[in-house]
Amino acid sequence: MSTLTGCAMDSSPPEPPAPEEARSKIEEFEAQGGYAPEHGYATTEVRESWKRGHTELDITFMAPAAGGRFPVVVYLPGLGEDATAGPFWRRSWAAAGYAVFAMQPAALGKVFWASDTLDAGELRATGRSYFSAASLESRLSHLAWALGELRQRAAIPGSPYSVADPAIAAVAGFDLGAQAASALAGEAVKVAFRAHTEFNFAGAIVLSPHVTLAEGRLDERAAGMAMPLLAVTGTDDEDPYGLSATSLRSALWQSMPPGGKYLLVLQDGTHDVLAGVEPGQKWKGPPLRPAVGEGSEGGGWLPWSREDLTLQVGQRSATGNSRNGSAGGPSGVAMGLAGRPMRKRASDVRHWAEVAGVSTAFLDFVLKGRERARAWLDRDAGRWMGASAELRRK
Repeated sequence: MSTLTGCAMDSSPPEPPAPEEARSKIEEFEAQGGYAPEHGYATTEVRESWKRGHTELDITFMAPAAGGRFPVVVYLPGLGEDATAGPFWRRSWAAAGYAVFAMQPAALGKVFWASDTLDAGELRATGRSYFSAASLESRLSHLAWALGELRQRAAIPGSPYSVADPAIAAVAGFDLGAQAASALAGEAVKVAFRAHTEFNFAGAIVLSPHVTLAEGRLDERAAGMAMPLLAVTGTDDEDPYGLSATSLRSALWQSMPPGGKYLLVLQDGTHDVLAGVEPGQKWKGPPLRPAVGEGSEGGGWLPWSREDLTLQVGQRSATGNSRNGSAGGPSGVAMGLAGRPMRKRASDVRHWAEVAGVSTAFLDFVLKGRERARAWLDRDAGRWMGASAELRRK
């Protein structure tokens, strides 16, 4: 069992490694047993603005620069990000043979433009507004329309979108986008959206799952999440908006029915890393994060201590191995020993390779039926990552 040393929070974020150094370390680590797709492609990218009535939708489309048609990965960015977000994840998937379509209502990418700083209360209020059921319903409506547009444009010979095969698709999302991806994967949410043919996804990747207990019982919300799903979080994946707790990131996964479910937990992995910025760059994120321990009625940091709910890589429950989805603690949450806020650590560049490798193998297994990818996930991934991350499955 791994443990984390309790320590005071250092308010200054660590400097990222130089881009060249980071890329070199990632390549070296990948060569030691990382997942290798069957083909590697050069990629091309287009960025456009689509109009739906009075709403501007920011669109990017990255795909292999090769003939043929490729399965689609729909990527949904986080709050305050535009459609160019998650470049490392999107490029990794496109290079492995996927047409990656990212969509973000332009207004959501500009949420923090007018604010140099927000105090904890303002940031929490912002989070509540944009993570609300009404906001989710609006975003899903725009997504359905955009995917209909993609389907039409993919049918036009010579269009940059003609390499996309929308009939074979998965959805991926980070932060605010993770909330939508989870809903599209079958989570029971209090949102009225029709079942669109555009939402015919075969699998989902949820980066930094948004989970709060205020939205209802976890087992009821997760009961319909039958499709293959990869959830990714980290032991330091703290909620920038103070709406939830780090340990709840894995709680919904624990309640999902078994079958094609994977949970990747990065040791010391932060919310920033899961944004998928290029190694050596900083994730902009919200202009201020709430202080740990600050609470408010009906929201904020949850009223139990970090001793009760800190998620730990390698933690085993008293009843069995956590790789089968079981874990001790409230609602099946994994338990840990850290007692105080943790210092922000410099990002471990291995985490970029781990998320890219595991997610690409997951896509190859789910969308392309590659048994080699499933064998790597089930047998080789854990040995390759060692103590820096843990991959659970059920």
